[in-house]
Amino acid sequence: MNRAAELKLSERVILVDVSFLNRTVGMVREVMSARLGRPLPVLDLAAWLDCLLLDAGIRDFSSAEVQVLLVQGTDGDALSACVPSLLSDLDGKACRTGLAEYVFSVVPTENMATAEALYRDLLALVLNNTSVRQALLVPAMSADEEKLNEVTGEVLRERRKGGKEQEVQVVWFRMEAPAFPSVGQWCPVVPSLAHVLGIREEELK
Repeated sequence: MNRAAELKLSERVILVDVSFLNRTVGMVREVMSARLGRPLPVLDLAAWLDCLLLDAGIRDFSSAEVQVLLVQGTDGDALSACVPSLLSDLDGKACRTGLAEYVFSVVPTENMATAEALYRDLLALVLNNTSVRQALLVPAMSADEEKLNEVTGEVLRERRKGGKEQEVQVVWFRMEAPAFPSVGQWCPVVPSLAHVLGIREEELK
């Protein structure tokens, strides 16, 4: 967590568990490619991040910088379903699109027990940071929703008690609807994945 504690955060932060990119996106590509009978491209990471911003309802891009935190688990350096295909090609780098400038930081688990535990710690760090106004969250598909909700609710309550002036917009991106009400907004992640992977809406039905 030493490196995480040193992070300087932007107003907009996207927190992504790398296992979502490697396992869930990889699964979607494999299943849909077999179903459609055609190969699908690897996921253009920057184009997908643009979709997340739009799906979160963000329309004001006067503040263009978006901090992207990639939680690295046990999969090593590879981004097997994405382009770029290596975390090391992203760490400390920036990428500009028509909507935003993404600044990437890879946060390894180091001595943490699991990537899921690190994700929760980073979630608390992000939501408690006075600079952050919008947090877009992409946890692992297997992440414990209840624990994530507990962390989110607790930090936001403490933030209000501390008199921090502005609320944080929290948006969760998941494959399926949450089993119980989430703290924050919930958005399905399938439409953005389908768009960037070249899957038409009618092909999802």
